[in-house]
Amino acid sequence: MAKTCSSLRLVAVPVYNEETHIDGVVKAIRENYSGDILLINDGSTDDSSKIIANQKGIASLTHKKNLGYGKSLVDAFAYAGENGYHCLVTIDCDEQHEPSQIPVIFEKMGDYDIFSASRYLEDYEKNDAAPKDRYRINQIITRNINNITGYHLTDGFCGMKGYRVEALKKFDLKESGYAFPIEFWIQAHKLGLTVGEFPIQRIYKNLDRTFGGRLDDPDNRLDYYMEVLERELKRWQISSQSALTRTI
Repeated sequence: MAKTCSSLRLVAVPVYNEETHIDGVVKAIRENYSGDILLINDGSTDDSSKIIANQKGIASLTHKKNLGYGKSLVDAFAYAGENGYHCLVTIDCDEQHEPSQIPVIFEKMGDYDIFSASRYLEDYEKNDAAPKDRYRINQIITRNINNITGYHLTDGFCGMKGYRVEALKKFDLKESGYAFPIEFWIQAHKLGLTVGEFPIQRIYKNLDRTFGGRLDDPDNRLDYYMEVLERELKRWQISSQSALTRTI
């Protein structure tokens, strides 16, 4: 019999300087989902803190300074485990994910420990074109992850995911930055977790998004991701079936 997510469900939203999006994202989540919501404010310097404080009936965590996207997810995982939730969905706060997919994730996770959205699994007519550097780097890292794990992912970096909280308790996650998904997938493989993907529309509203400092240069960003990948393989003594590649 397939597992199901009980009523003990949580949706977590990492937030960093998203003052223009928070109200809309929360409203859309509530229109599609009636359960608990957690906002993680990662040291925002705009009015995000005030807007979060005005949200009614929503839990929040606050980092006094910016600690990174990965750290926000780690804290969401810990919160879900400590408060007895069975299933968790994460969704970004930039209006590039569709909250209408939240109930779909909870209902269709089945036996998967991780149910990950993919912007490349289906070619929807309304898909936005991905920025070339982001697409290239995503595909390079996703290919390497697949060669190591055998997961057959099509989108290694999508932030919209469903998780079985009990499985998350087994991770030892240390990467606080944008390379967090790399560490996550390698550990999921090491732990023998089951993984599935589901398609979502590809939406890009902020083509001027910054990764911060040197990471705005695509070559530097790829270097950083490859360093994290190599570090995790060494840490867990995992051998790749083929050499790591820097090309698609």
